[in-house]
Amino acid sequence: MERGIYFDGWYHDNHCYHPSLPYRSMQMVEDLERYRATILVWSVMGGGSISLPYLENEAFGELDPRMRFYGFMNDSEFIAECNKRGIRTMGIVFEVQGWEFPVEISEDGKHMKAFNVMRNGPSDRADAYYGLNEFSSGKYDGLFRTSLKDYYPEGIINSDGQKVTELQEEVAARTFRGDPVHAGWVEVKDHSRTCYQTCRNNPVWRDYLKKIMELQIDAGVYGIQLDEAELPITSMGAGGCFCKDCVKQFRTYLKGKEADGTLPEGYRQFDLDTFDIGQYLRDCKVNHPTESWTYRDVYEFQMRAVKKHFTELVDHARAYAKEKYGRDIWMSGNFFTCMPVYYPFENTVDCVITEMDHTLFRQPHWYRYISGFSGSKPVIVAENPYGGIIPQLLEELNNGRGYDLYRLLLLEAAVYGCNMSVPYGGWMGNTIKTGFWPPRDVTEQVQSFLADHDALFSKDSGAKIMVVYSFPSNYWREVTKKGGDQFTDVDSILFYRSVEEQSEHASRLPFWEVIQRLSEEQALYDVRMFGDDELRPDRVSADDWKQYGLIVLPECMVLTANQQEELLRFAENGGKVLLFGKNAEEDPAWMEEMTALKTVTAVRNPDSRKEAVKLFTEAFRKATEGEQQLVIETGIPEDKAYIGAHTHAGPVKSLQLLNYRYDAETDRVMPIEDVTAVLRNASIKGAKAIDLNGEPVPMDVSIQSGMVTLRIPSLPLYTAIELY
Repeated sequence: MERGIYFDGWYHDNHCYHPSLPYRSMQMVEDLERYRATILVWSVMGGGSISLPYLENEAFGELDPRMRFYGFMNDSEFIAECNKRGIRTMGIVFEVQGWEFPVEISEDGKHMKAFNVMRNGPSDRADAYYGLNEFSSGKYDGLFRTSLKDYYPEGIINSDGQKVTELQEEVAARTFRGDPVHAGWVEVKDHSRTCYQTCRNNPVWRDYLKKIMELQIDAGVYGIQLDEAELPITSMGAGGCFCKDCVKQFRTYLKGKEADGTLPEGYRQFDLDTFDIGQYLRDCKVNHPTESWTYRDVYEFQMRAVKKHFTELVDHARAYAKEKYGRDIWMSGNFFTCMPVYYPFENTVDCVITEMDHTLFRQPHWYRYISGFSGSKPVIVAENPYGGIIPQLLEELNNGRGYDLYRLLLLEAAVYGCNMSVPYGGWMGNTIKTGFWPPRDVTEQVQSFLADHDALFSKDSGAKIMVVYSFPSNYWREVTKKGGDQFTDVDSILFYRSVEEQSEHASRLPFWEVIQRLSEEQALYDVRMFGDDELRPDRVSADDWKQYGLIVLPECMVLTANQQEELLRFAENGGKVLLFGKNAEEDPAWMEEMTALKTVTAVRNPDSRKEAVKLFTEAFRKATEGEQQLVIETGIPEDKAYIGAHTHAGPVKSLQLLNYRYDAETDRVMPIEDVTAVLRNASIKGAKAIDLNGEPVPMDVSIQSGMVTLRIPSLPLYTAIELY
């Protein structure tokens, strides 16, 4: 399993200033070795969204002797040191950010006397700026080793054939009213508000992004991470993107639907050669594009554009590295929440890097989803300062508390086959003035255990239950869901939960209700993704489901003909299927054929969330009665222990147990007494348990007719059980 480092390196007690990451040093390299790092994310060469000369300087520029004295390096030198040690660096492309920063330039135009942090007052009062506009106009060509002519000898030309001298304005994502959309989450509060969201549909910006990646490859990066991989969908919440290129491409999209006979009736009133969707929304006097009947069509268009242009950039980077250096590179993106918009192009990357929507404890259901979303590829998770417990956890750690909570944060992902990257000066958003620097000794303890016992971990759970996530059935539900980002605090930081998981008034998302309930039942299950055979090929086959005894379909309303056929074949061959709610709505005959089989159970999904979950739970328990693959019990039911299983293409080979009995008064996880785990259908001879320090954990082992009973008198914070 990968051991990722969230390698921003933002300074202690200073703002996290995007997009230029702090200097890298030999001390950092020593820390990475100490943390047993295998890959760095958000790690090097982020300054491309300021200018290409600025980025070239990050990569190859000379440093002041005082910086050299303390072991600082330019980014290409740092990358080389990591390469020597087998540590893979991912160049970060802040795709959606287009910056202008306040600057003070020397009289000869060759030096920055101040940049971003101004010494003579608030930066938004500056008389001069440096960023994309100045790069494209050549205003300060003497500042760096390279300038506009090195990248665009003939200047920058847009899709209208016009010369671009204000690049930030050219590539900005725009609302339907024409206003630029700000990237508000990275503009530091009470500082300069000069970052526009950019639009990747604009060919000028795509070409610019390709030049960023070429510079990163020239500097020796192992791979490239495209941040904000979903742009310009990023801007849709703010009313974007309706820039000139989005308007043109939406027009082309509609004409394509007209040609194949699928154009919605509402568009037949327009001349599609001149139709301007932004102007139409303005004429309708809507407050937001979501109020218009056209919104879903715009989203459908953008989802296809996202796949097309993300793939274009990935292909370009791979081809450039191969043609110029004869080497392959890893490609990835920030898949953020890993919601449906990312699924159409997940197959184009080598690993999945994600920020959790809400960073919370006790989210095995989310880890099981992301494990299924990514298939066999490694998953590297980064904490999200805007979603959940991270600010409170950091405050605890800074006060010398919460060390056990931090251990749980790193270990929970590993228990379920993913990697929670270690925050190394991790991003804390645009309001908290510091980076996330966790305690070094605790980090080293967890990382050393994960490295020394890597054979115990796998994305393969050996589960006998499969839950289907149908992309075409769920993507629009996810886009239009209504709920709150508020959280309940029942007892402590460990019990934060999103209100939308409980409220009867929030949108119903049957898939998430099902997998959360299965996790609460301590069931071992895998998530498998079903595509739509357009944006993502449909390659499902019952031949790949031989390990499963039960398949759960939570309202898979859209199923391809192949998916229907393979599910029917699975059920006819004795596999159990649990149908929750409406499935295959376009083919009632399939539902009739399925429900006629003895191996298939259909469960209603009433409007009430509480009633629906109750009905599903009853049906699931009946379907698995006496056959639960894994059962865990504690002496006191309120003492929560969570369990994950790991295998390597065969029977379960290890179990991982996490103890959540955290006592805030003593600030430690207290042992849980009398924990019993029962594993059925296991072909093993024995078992041994160790804690996070690699020390033996006392455990009684009983094996009878393939049933393994493991009793731990006192369960520590973490226990790994090896089955042999």
